[in-house]
Amino acid sequence: MADESTSGLKATALRAASGEPGGARMPSALRSVLLGLLGLLLAGAGYLIAVRGEALILDLGALSQRIFCF
Repeated sequence: MADESTSGLKATALRAASGEPGGARMPSALRSVLLGLLGLLLAGAGYLIAVRGEALILDLGALSQRIFCF
């Protein structure tokens, strides 16, 4: 029984990898939008670390003291 289920999964994975119809693929437009948003988020995080890095670290320290004050 396990052989039948794994062979079906392998066939589905091969179809998806080869780009044949029937495979679960993300549309290229959606993929590019998601990658763009992820890049924008990472660029914003990099900017904040570069410009406000020390202040962010101090704020996180103060926040952790308030959270763990027991």
